Amino acid sequence: MIKSKVFIKIAILILIFVFNFNPLYGNDNETSLWIENLGNSALSILGNPNITNDKKEIFLEEIFINNLDIKRVSLFVLGPYRKSLDKQDSLKYFQSIEDFISEVYAKRLLSYPSGKIQIIKNEDKGKRGNIVYSLVKFNDRPKPISIDWWVIKNKVGINKVFDMRISGIWMAQEQRSTFTSFLSKNNGDINKLINRLNSESR
Repeated sequence: MIKSKVFIKIAILILIFVFNFNPLYGNDNETSLWIENLGNSALSILGNPNITNDKKEIFLEEIFINNLDIKRVSLFVLGPYRKSLDKQDSLKYFQSIEDFISEVYAKRLLSYPSGKIQIIKNEDKGKRGNIVYSLVKFNDRPKPISIDWWVIKNKVGINKVFDMRISGIWMAQEQRSTFTSFLSKNNGDINKLINRLNSESR
């Protein structure tokens, strides 16, 4: 059991190093290369027969935690209710949303087998970042799927994923619709949302 935990920690450190090895301060080509490396590394985890599904989910969650702009996504999914998020609740909310979103994204990808990612194009959205369009070709499926990545830079110029569109559905926008609907039925009470998130996370 101890050896298993040590293995997981070492593997996560290696993955984080791999994902952040390439320069993140550059042009559109570097953004595309970053996404390509990120995608292929995640796919290699999915296709590794020596890793259990539970461990794969842990690895994928760590990928999202380290490469998503969690705070920006957290505020976006609140919609107009972000104005009611006070300092007292914000720390609890950000932690809950980090756990929830990383788990949701990881489980969505966990359903796919191994494969390779192909970058189709990179669309510069100016201050809104870049949309990197890609196709993922699976080793045992004839039909690829489209995954588009909304990439923004944080305050120090490091690439972060803001949203992912998988087969036509933007995941953060999907969560925004779900969260705002829940809050509208609960008088905008963010503490109730936090409790709901915690109950749905591990």
